[in-house]
Amino acid sequence: LTFILIERKNYEVPGIEKKLGLKASATCDVAFDRSEAQLVGQEGYGLVRYVIGMLNGARMSVASQGTGMATAAYREALKYATERIQFGQPLIEIPAVRRMLDRMEREIAAMRCLMIESARSVDRYHWRLIRLTEAGTNDREIRNDESIKKNERLASTLTPMSKYYMSEMCNSLIYDALQIFGGAGYIEEYDLARLYRDARITNIYDGTTQIQVNAAIGGIVSGMSEKGQFREHINAFFQTYEPSSLARELLEILEEVVRAYRALPGSSDKEGFAFEVVETATRLLNGLLLEKTVYQLAGDDRQAHRRKLTDDYHIDSIAIARGNLYRLQARATTAVT
Repeated sequence: LTFILIERKNYEVPGIEKKLGLKASATCDVAFDRSEAQLVGQEGYGLVRYVIGMLNGARMSVASQGTGMATAAYREALKYATERIQFGQPLIEIPAVRRMLDRMEREIAAMRCLMIESARSVDRYHWRLIRLTEAGTNDREIRNDESIKKNERLASTLTPMSKYYMSEMCNSLIYDALQIFGGAGYIEEYDLARLYRDARITNIYDGTTQIQVNAAIGGIVSGMSEKGQFREHINAFFQTYEPSSLARELLEILEEVVRAYRALPGSSDKEGFAFEVVETATRLLNGLLLEKTVYQLAGDDRQAHRRKLTDDYHIDSIAIARGNLYRLQARATTAVT
């Protein structure tokens, strides 16, 4: 693919697409008729160099979109559950509803933590690159700058993790929010119906979840080696504060998950079971980020609430990670026999 720049003439828009969601944003085909174009950069480098360079920004854009939509759905569901009286009590007092709301709260907190951590990794190489360029540093020195190389590698792992996690969790949480509304959520009178439709595109455009997992798996598996970058990133949390026993347990499971993944015999199996590794690693990182916030909050009540939220998140993660490990080990055993 090649980047081209075309003057705004000799073209037409055949029509506006009718979409499931995002109806405020027009989507259309553009038909060109013998239009002259200017080549941008080198021919054939449009995808492999120039688009790749924009991927981190695109991933973070959709990740933040998913986080914002999930937050909006949570607030709507919380308000409705507080005000709606059912069986002689507010919906929020029904244990099954309260459980869904609690999960939404902790997942959104985790999404925000991961989004900020990923954005920080992008900032650390992007703005240093710009400052060095503006200072007249030659391209070779910039490419060999250790800080830029380190943070660009980290960003290339964290940004697909963010895009995958935030878009998938956005869909999951909005699903639960609509469930709390019951039949009312299925009616256009409330915003949940629109959010439900709009959320579906987040794990499709700018790279599907499957593409994001494929982009992240290498950085996680190689990064979990003895001196790997992802392990180094995780270890930094353990050196900053004393992680909980739950966090340590989850790290041990991730170690087993990575070993089981490496034991898979073929590339097709590895590609097919990459999700289990990426999900486990992402939830461990999220949990460590949440734990870090416990020590940054002021006030005993706020710290206690965040600690409870973090522990519950870890428990969710351990249950998910053990399921992932079981699937990987079962697949490895089946492949051998």
